[in-house]
Amino acid sequence: MGKVFTITAGLENMGALKTGGQGSVYKGRRVGEIITAVKLLPTPIHSESPEDKHYMAFQNEVAKLRKVNEVPNPHVVRILSSGLTESGSFPFIEMDFVEGPDLEELLKAPHDPVFTIKEAVRLADQLSNALAHCHRVGVKHGDVKSNNVKYNVHTGNYVLLDFGMAIMSDEQRRTSLRHAGAIEFMAPEQNNGEILFQTDVYSFGVILFELVAGSVPFPLSERGETARTQVMLAHMEAPPPDLMELRRRNLPAGWSEEKQARELQVPQWLIDTVYICLQKAPQSRFSDGMVLHDHIVLRSTQKPEAAEVFLSAAPAAAFESELQQLRQENEELRRRVQQLQARQEEPQSYTPAYVPPRRRSNAGLISVLLVLAVLGVAAWLVIKKPGMVNKEAAAPITQTDKGTETLVAGQYMVKAARAYFYDRPDAASRRNAYMVPSSEVVNTTKEDNGFVYTDFVNSRGQRSRGWLRVRDLMTLDQWNDQTRKQEEAALTQEEINRQLTEARSRLESGQLQEALFLYQFLAAKEVPEAMYEYGNLGLQGRHSALSCKDAFVLVQKASDKRYVPAKRTLGFLYVFADNPEVLRVNNYDGCTYDRDVFKGSKLLLEAAAKGDEAARKLVEEFHLDDPATNAPNNNQQYLP
Repeated sequence: MGKVFTITAGLENMGALKTGGQGSVYKGRRVGEIITAVKLLPTPIHSESPEDKHYMAFQNEVAKLRKVNEVPNPHVVRILSSGLTESGSFPFIEMDFVEGPDLEELLKAPHDPVFTIKEAVRLADQLSNALAHCHRVGVKHGDVKSNNVKYNVHTGNYVLLDFGMAIMSDEQRRTSLRHAGAIEFMAPEQNNGEILFQTDVYSFGVILFELVAGSVPFPLSERGETARTQVMLAHMEAPPPDLMELRRRNLPAGWSEEKQARELQVPQWLIDTVYICLQKAPQSRFSDGMVLHDHIVLRSTQKPEAAEVFLSAAPAAAFESELQQLRQENEELRRRVQQLQARQEEPQSYTPAYVPPRRRSNAGLISVLLVLAVLGVAAWLVIKKPGMVNKEAAAPITQTDKGTETLVAGQYMVKAARAYFYDRPDAASRRNAYMVPSSEVVNTTKEDNGFVYTDFVNSRGQRSRGWLRVRDLMTLDQWNDQTRKQEEAALTQEEINRQLTEARSRLESGQLQEALFLYQFLAAKEVPEAMYEYGNLGLQGRHSALSCKDAFVLVQKASDKRYVPAKRTLGFLYVFADNPEVLRVNNYDGCTYDRDVFKGSKLLLEAAAKGDEAARKLVEEFHLDDPATNAPNNNQQYLP
């Protein structure tokens, strides 16, 4: 492969291995024919000084990452070096090149679509070992997914790769997460830009689910923001599907009946482990990789007889303890009912639709207590499997006394993906109606029991009355403060111009991937030139990160921001939409467009009036300033 750009002295680039939302991985060659992998981040750093916040953030994260390699681990890729590229000043980290397929490749033909039980347990042991090793020194990976875990053909080990997310600044991480391609592996809290130790545990659970079931819990059916949003909401709200039903469906037809029957005997502890990892609330998962790995080692080495005895006896004891707690709560509720009956002639009561499971403490100071804690978590899952509700937990709960409502005028903004309306200030009275984040202010009149009441009229005149949970909102002051901080963190015009110049230079010299990184980053900041270039390159089929629709919308947005080349290109596409040969000659034949000669002519005239030479030639050659003129049929290249 030809050289694309210089990484640093003594380290030659041999071409791209893969590209993702967090940057690109390249194959590198050190002096002496040593093959390595190089992770290149998309945001350049132009000043190696303590005053540059991006440089200092990069150095701080690299310092953490060095701790990972202080004690080698066979399941974690070795970090060799880090720094800035000689050309472009892009941050990079150099890692060992691991030869072999990744998990994503191992689940595709000619391989089987599911792992055997034995191999799934082996992977669970080795990958949890890798997470434990990282978490022990305070490093969160943040991008655990099936194509970031490789099978090393020389050692026979599974290896965790790509620590690009770990060395990003918080700002870069938030931007990257919004546009990352691996949303199927992202924990709910990542949608808010958070990365916790439990985030890696959740992604581990998705991988294990995929290997056992043959599919991730919430697959991304198509590209585009709508599909990504649906997957994001599923991670936040929907229970994971039945793992065993999916495994039954996806068992290879080539396996014998005996092997199929044997491979359906998945240990209950392994299923339980997956569902604990996939809990929505981070505090309900294993707290970190160390606890997860201890659990897997314990359960995978435990004798089946001991496991059966434990599973039959432990739930009863745990359930009895929970019953006792619920009885105490019900006694308190009965007391409240009696109070309400004394005040009201017709007291109302209702049954909650769902009562979340309680948190349990699983801390221990010695190994025996640790074992008991891990076993207790497994027992808890047996009782609280997805879809099961404890009957005692559904005891009647009375409505909050209206006399406790406090008249408080407030102004809020919606922060939750869905802020549901409630008929009463209580979780059991939830309606199907909800609000989503927007720029509209929610005015409230009273507050009670963690809820606020609103009579809301949106910008279209639609009215909604009811209670909203305070935890789904943020105050207007908090919103304004957050907006102010985001604006303060915005790029200066000087930084934008410098990065645009760098991107143009990369594109002109044939360094497409490097240019795309810059354009994608700046497009997210709504820089018109970057929006146009990133969208236009997508329409021309030079990258596949955007669908035709999304790429076209990006060019439209750049045109709406009065970026002249976007007007010219948009006008051209409207005029020549039904001429496949012209589209082919100009490299736009990979997408289809709606013909609108009037709109196209108008845009070309606007671009020509602003001095765009290509637009002027089109207008003059085909008399597009004449409304009666039809689109030409000449098959030639019109755009530069």
